[in-house]
Amino acid sequence: MRVRLPDRRDPGWWRRRLPAAALVWSVVVALGVVPIGLGIGPQAVAESSTKTVPGPNLFDPKNPATPGKPGSITVSQTKDLTNQVVQVSWSGFTPTVDGVGNPRPTAHRSDATTYYAVRIYECRGEKPSITDCYDSSLYGGDATAGFQQVAPKVTAPDFPSNMVIAPTGPDGSGAADVQLYTSDQSPTLGCDATHACSLVVEANYGGDSLGASNAARAVDCTNHTIDKQRSRTTAADAVFNRVAMNGMSSGEQCAWQNAKVIPLSFAPTPAACDSQAPAFVSEGLEMANRAVQKWRAGLCIGNSPLSFQYLSASGEPQARSRFLAGTTDVALTARPDTATPARPYVYAPLATSGVSVVFLVDDQTTGRQIRDMKLNARLVAKLLTQSYSPKGLVDSVKGNPTCIFADPEFLALNPLPDSSGLKWPKFCNVNEFAPTVVGGTTDLVYQLTSWIAADPDAARFLDGEPDPWGMHVDTYYLRPAFSGYPVDTFIRQDSSGIDKPEPTNEEKHWREFEWNPVTSGLGDVVRKTLQNKPSCIQASLNGSGGHDACVPMEPGTRTLFSIMDTGQAKAYSLPEAQLLNPAGAFVSPGTTGFQASVADMTVDASTGVQSLPYGTADTAYSRDQRAYPLTTVQYAMVPTQGVPADKAAAITTFLRTTTSSGQVYGNEPGHLAPGFLALTSAQRAQAADAATHVEAQDAKLPGNQAAPPNPPAVTPGDGGTSGGTPAEGSGSAGGTTPVSAGTDNGTSGGGLGGASTGGLGEGAATTGGAAAAAAATAGGKTPGAAPSTPGKSLSAAPVAAGTPAADRSGAARLLLPIALIGGLVLLVGGPAALVLGGTPAGERTLAGLRNGWSRLRRRP
Repeated sequence: MRVRLPDRRDPGWWRRRLPAAALVWSVVVALGVVPIGLGIGPQAVAESSTKTVPGPNLFDPKNPATPGKPGSITVSQTKDLTNQVVQVSWSGFTPTVDGVGNPRPTAHRSDATTYYAVRIYECRGEKPSITDCYDSSLYGGDATAGFQQVAPKVTAPDFPSNMVIAPTGPDGSGAADVQLYTSDQSPTLGCDATHACSLVVEANYGGDSLGASNAARAVDCTNHTIDKQRSRTTAADAVFNRVAMNGMSSGEQCAWQNAKVIPLSFAPTPAACDSQAPAFVSEGLEMANRAVQKWRAGLCIGNSPLSFQYLSASGEPQARSRFLAGTTDVALTARPDTATPARPYVYAPLATSGVSVVFLVDDQTTGRQIRDMKLNARLVAKLLTQSYSPKGLVDSVKGNPTCIFADPEFLALNPLPDSSGLKWPKFCNVNEFAPTVVGGTTDLVYQLTSWIAADPDAARFLDGEPDPWGMHVDTYYLRPAFSGYPVDTFIRQDSSGIDKPEPTNEEKHWREFEWNPVTSGLGDVVRKTLQNKPSCIQASLNGSGGHDACVPMEPGTRTLFSIMDTGQAKAYSLPEAQLLNPAGAFVSPGTTGFQASVADMTVDASTGVQSLPYGTADTAYSRDQRAYPLTTVQYAMVPTQGVPADKAAAITTFLRTTTSSGQVYGNEPGHLAPGFLALTSAQRAQAADAATHVEAQDAKLPGNQAAPPNPPAVTPGDGGTSGGTPAEGSGSAGGTTPVSAGTDNGTSGGGLGGASTGGLGEGAATTGGAAAAAAATAGGKTPGAAPSTPGKSLSAAPVAAGTPAADRSGAARLLLPIALIGGLVLLVGGPAALVLGGTPAGERTLAGLRNGWSRLRRRP
């Protein structure tokens, strides 16, 4: 029988199908929303605990008797806090000015000429008094006496002060970054999951807090006649430490009346795990510390508590050595060990992060902070080789610019538009300019210097060739006196000085005081940066015959650089430079750059460890403008033989937990910290496979992860992707279903489902390595396994780089518009489908639409 297809011009054709189409579309949207809501990105997590509270009433110095409208205060995160930085912002406050009313862009402790500044404290409890606020003038005093303390017993802060003094701009708004301390940093504050704390934002709007304006010498906060008197300055920060005439201990009482409290909730600290006996000992990779400590806290407070010891400050070469010697249970590393395995073990990926070049630089005219910077490898090499010239007098760097802000190369890369109102510093004190870096041997330093050495321009500079503007490397960093890059530890090479019998004070300079790598660990690099401390020491002797550290730089005058891991930089909201990658793009450290780099990485055939192919031409990485060049995949070396059953079970639990729920972004204990990228599906499969071998204690060795020498033929068209990224095939158990690989390197056969070609199937956590394991004897290696060469095809690698894991942060940002679209479809599409589905109203609506359309078509 012949069936006539409906005429597309017949309204019944689409009218009859519209209800089904609307229903299908609504279901698709709903299903699309559900999984996105399960993974919350870092930004969404931070915003979820943002809190806004009313501020103090606006104070008008011209009309002091009439309070204005309340201002507003916002704290960027108030729950699940750790030792980190939060941003406090405000609006509707009195602008900070000098004595004649001009705006003041900076504010400082005990300043007597800056008025209406804002102090921010971290305080004990949710209803603190001034005696509970860290580094206030009465911290630790008698809470019942408050400001009426004649002889207060003040507690000195047990950690450097985190109190912030900040200005309010002419528009009444301001912002400041505040570092929060847990009980680990400040036992006297004691902020943790069981002891509440708070932030106090206190605007100093003056008032006679000294009792100086009346015969009774009584405090009168409504009297503003002496706010700006030079001898009193009650609206300036200098009044806070003054003893009042009536015997009180502080001039802060009137400002405290404007204080607003924002309660804070802290996550359990790693110290919560110390009371439990550790099930195993791990060490190494301090750059993973932020992630590991969150995992550690999550494991030890879970339903089945598991505690392990983590020694973060030991260098990775030492951690690998002790692990291979059997003196530690798990080593964390970013580089594979290249020696013949001394014990059976495998590598398990944990997360991806990066190395960041942090800068704290201010416009020295306005005091405003500059937060955008581009650097290439040659500029970073100049910083790390002491190649800028102090006063132009030291022979090893004679003729070079005094600092990076006088370097034509830097200025060409970083023009500041006139509209910004910002200028790079012109004054360069090289003693306080060299970057703060970690001392000791670390994988972080090795990766940084490998990137520099692989860059053609930087390599030529390090070999002695001047840059296009004539600047040359410090001669003490030339071979053979210096071995050259890459290195795994920074050592000052130039300790020379000015060769004159009697140099003048202007000429005195010795380079040994300029740059001192921090031997107390990466955490101390971060602390010095947060305290605005350069790494130099003073050339003059102190009273004990030693040399004091250089004094901290005041905000508004800073010219500081530091090298640290991205996790630390993100946790403390530090500005990070964009770095030039081989494709010619400047990229910031973060999710997008990490994802692109992971997809471009080559894989060592013996170990399964991924790394960027520095210095290799014509690779996916060399062409990828999205890739951040200092991306690092972090691994655990875990034992597969000789470990007691209970310890093997604990290590297995650690791996399975951290590579599953530990890959969910969030502030809660056990989740993935900011500055880290979740594992890809291939990496998760590799970690699951490693956990299986640890649990079985089957003597698996890294070499067993290499592909068999004669992989089976690959059937084309099984889901391969272009651009050098192997396709994520479903793969049967054991990875026996091969998929087509990408065509970037002209090879195929390495999809994630094909363990027989080196890949690990998404669903093959426990059996994905069976083919390779069967081909090996206990303690031996698979025949044909060999270390990979730079630029080796990902499809031939044992664990393909694969497509990066879904950007949960990006997905979370799409949640709102998708939900709105879905809701619109359900709200409008459903009723519309019913109306247009055959009701009389629908027929009338359709007739009206047809008539209107016909009239429009007939118009000339």
